[in-house]
Order: sequence, then C-alpha cells, then structure tokens
Amino acid sequence: MAILCAVPYFGSRPLVASAAALLLVAFGAFEPGAGVHGAPVLAAGGVIGTLLVVWAAQRFVWGHIEAVWPRLSPWRWHAAVATATVSGMVFAGYRVGAFASSSERHTSALLLGGVVVGAMGALTLAYSRAHTRIRQGLEAIPGADELGVLLVLEAGETLFVIGGMALCAFAPVAAAFAVLPAAGLIASAYFLLRAREESERMACPACATSTHRAAQRCPGCGAPREPSALDVIGRTSRRPAVDMQAHVFTLLARCRCRACAEPLAAGGPQACCARCGAKAFPAPDDIRLFLRAADRALLRILPLLALIGAVPIIGLVAGLCVLRLSSANAVAAHGRWKHRLVARAVRVGVLLAFSLLQMIPFVGAGVVPLIAVASHLSNRRPLQRAATEAASSAPVEPAPPATA
Repeated sequence: MAILCAVPYFGSRPLVASAAALLLVAFGAFEPGAGVHGAPVLAAGGVIGTLLVVWAAQRFVWGHIEAVWPRLSPWRWHAAVATATVSGMVFAGYRVGAFASSSERHTSALLLGGVVVGAMGALTLAYSRAHTRIRQGLEAIPGADELGVLLVLEAGETLFVIGGMALCAFAPVAAAFAVLPAAGLIASAYFLLRAREESERMACPACATSTHRAAQRCPGCGAPREPSALDVIGRTSRRPAVDMQAHVFTLLARCRCRACAEPLAAGGPQACCARCGAKAFPAPDDIRLFLRAADRALLRILPLLALIGAVPIIGLVAGLCVLRLSSANAVAAHGRWKHRLVARAVRVGVLLAFSLLQMIPFVGAGVVPLIAVASHLSNRRPLQRAATEAASSAPVEPAPPATA
C-alpha cells in the first residue's frame, strides 16, 4: 500500500515525481524494503536520477519536435505513457530492494518484490493512459489554451505531485486519498470548459451545423450570420459585434478563423482554416491592418504590465498571464518561431534571462513590458516581411488603352 499509493503521481507527472523521489531518497526519507541489505542510496539515486534526466530530455525534445512536425504528435502521448510506467516500476523496485544483491534475500522476498513491481507498472500504465485521454480531451477544447487553463492545471498538478510524494514517505494512507481532490479538479475543469465551449455555439438555421456565436458565416454551408462580440478574454458576449474590423482582429488574435471563428491549426501569414477554407490574411493589406491593431493593443497594456511586474516573481507570472490573455499578444499567435527549433531555444533563453532581472526591485517593473515588446517585435518582423513580399509579387493589372 505504501508503494502503490504513488501510482497517481508517477502516472500524471513522471518528471516531477521522479525529481521528488530523488530528493527524498537523498535525504533518506524512503527506507528500502529489504532490511539492512536493501538498496544502496547512491545506486538507487543514480538510477532514478538518470531516469529523470532521460525524461526531461524527452519532454524537451518532443515539445520542439511536435511544434516543427505536428504529424508526430501522437507519439508524444505514447512516449509519456511509457516513461510514466518505467518511472513507477523503478521507484517500486527501489522500495522493495530490487537494487540489492539477490543472494542477500529470500526467494519469497524476491517473488513478493516482483509482484509489487509488476502491480506498480500495471496500475501506473492504466492511470497514465486515463490521464493522457483526459489531457487530450482538454487540449481539444479551444478555451483551455486560450484562457491559460492548461497552464494553471499543470502548475496545480506539479504542486499536487510534490506534496503527494512527500506524503508517500511520511503518510502513505493520506497519500492514497490525496489523489481525489486533484482528480476532481481536473474532471471539473474538463466539464466546465466543455460546457463553456458548447454554450458559445449554436446550430446553423440553414444546415444545423454547430457554429460559433462569433462566426460571420457558417462553416458548413457558408450562410452569413450576425456575429456576437468577444470580450477582453475571448468569450462571446450577448451584444452583437458592431466594428467588424476590430472583431476580425480579436478573432485572429485568438488564432481563430476570421470567417467561421473556429480555431486555426497554426498561425502565420499563410494560415488557412480547415473547416471553411478561409485564409487568415487574404491580402497583404489585411496583414498591415492586423499589425497596426496589434501595435495599439500593446501600447495600451504596457502601463498595466509595468505596474504588475513591479512585484518580484509573482508579478512576472501574473504579468505574463495578463499578456497571454489580452489582445496585446496577438502577433505571437502567428509567429513563425514556433516551427523553428533554434528560434524556440533562443526565446526560452531570453525569457529565462529576463526572469532573473525581474527579481531586482524597481528594475523588475520594466522586465514584463520588455518581454512583451521583444516578443511583439520578433514576431512582427516576419509578418511585415510577408506582407511586403506578397504585395511585390502581386500581379499588376495593365492600364486600359487610352481612347482618342
């Protein structure tokens, strides 16, 4: 029971669970189950630490590979399930003394240890598969990413796993019951987001296709309709959209189709909706209008970001969340860096460097606005270049012949 209670933690966040287990092993919180001849702490720590490094590298690599080659995305889930299963089995093996010499243990202890390790692997595999399906369902809901709900759930799960692994060492029974609130939170988030997405849809009067209330036309039959306006965090309101130009900008800022309001698979100057076939930027002038609107949105929010960023650490997290939820982050939704490995690594390094400066009093007030401006400019330049190239390559209609 004391070993199997760690199944939810390795099944949901193997990276965090392995790191927590490694620290607890280093401090001697876990006592091996093979008595005085149990697993040496150094050997067990080395195995768990190696597994941690492999999992961290796998997550980093797969995160970038998935962005560059989206077709490989399904393999990310298979790799996550496999790593979670192996992580749980290694942890169980350490707890039952699997790293000790087999000559120092009785046959009954070896059989019992094998049963425990096998049960840990089977239960972790089942839990990880269920967790993966829930995550896939959450990621399929547009609001989960637009509102930053996935980021909040990941942070909550991380804290849950850290605390749960500590409970596994000191209070195994409590650790077994501690999984219930976290599972309830994830399930509640899934159903709430699903209900929110369904509330923002209606059946098309012409063809009964499920249509977003912010859409200007049905994705099924193309029938025009009066769209509902979007609020500051991207939810549909009860009032109709009056300024169509501002409405289209808000949709594009959320990486949604300008016509049917369905999520775009990827942003960029050549983005196209998979549902209705509409282009995100049909003409070069559309890109210029989008960039000018994004410039104005960024200038409006910079004072607020400076005020929030003045608070060390907390201000950085809150400021980045506000930036992500606002339309000031519009250009980043169409940044080409998301599909380039080197650019992604450079942006991560710059963000970490800025984060260290944010902890300095008074200096931190300018860090979040600096991150916002740097992100805006780095993504604005490719869009501006694409608009210029499209305008220069557009065919020029010949002038009509002069009549006498």
